[in-house]
Amino acid sequence: MRARLAAYAGYQLRDFFAGRALLIVIVTAAVTWGYAASHGLTLAIFDAAGGLDVREQLARAFEFVVLTFAFAAAAIAAQGLVARHRSRGYDRVLFSRRLDPARYYVQGFVLAGAGSVVMATAAAQVYAAAVHPVSVAGVSVLVALAWLSVGGLAFLLSTLTPFHVPLLAALVGADLALDRFASGVPTSPFVRMVVAGVQYVLPPAHVVARLREPLIRGLSFDPRAVAWPIGFGILCLILAVVLLRRQPGS
Repeated sequence: MRARLAAYAGYQLRDFFAGRALLIVIVTAAVTWGYAASHGLTLAIFDAAGGLDVREQLARAFEFVVLTFAFAAAAIAAQGLVARHRSRGYDRVLFSRRLDPARYYVQGFVLAGAGSVVMATAAAQVYAAAVHPVSVAGVSVLVALAWLSVGGLAFLLSTLTPFHVPLLAALVGADLALDRFASGVPTSPFVRMVVAGVQYVLPPAHVVARLREPLIRGLSFDPRAVAWPIGFGILCLILAVVLLRRQPGS
């Protein structure tokens, strides 16, 4: 079984880098362009002679780009993995052989996540050497954390519905909007308690977003902050595997 699964690894990696990796880059580039346009950023931001304000703008822009890449990679890593196969009938062909659907799809998801981390790490290394020092390891951890938490939910949703991408976007958007509301508007203890309860049901995207600065800048942070995203992602993966074992095909 393991040898048979390993034989598909090369195909799954090619599928990721030939298709989804390009889509991740396009989405990240488009969102980055929008960010630069809305903040009035130009190429002058890369001028090494700029003052502290310019360097801070550059640091925040880079953090935004990395976070955008992390979320885009997390969402797209599971895009079409299960739902696309079911809609096209590929699952019937694949699993007519002695192949465990859960292991096959988990392997594809893990390889896509590893590919995303490798892409981010390589880009961060180039940026750190050519533009401004950053924590390359921190960038890798941030992308991996988004992949496990947000990507884990995307993987779970892909086993349930072909509309997993817009549903994931709605859930992540709701979490970020709720966190922005809770942190920007003075509220009563009861409202804060309700908001916290709702956020525990939603994906912990806001937790990952808050970690971007300490991770990318190599600053210290409370390690307990990563417990929720990791636990949420693992739970989603476990539920996805249970669903795949109970209903491998459509």
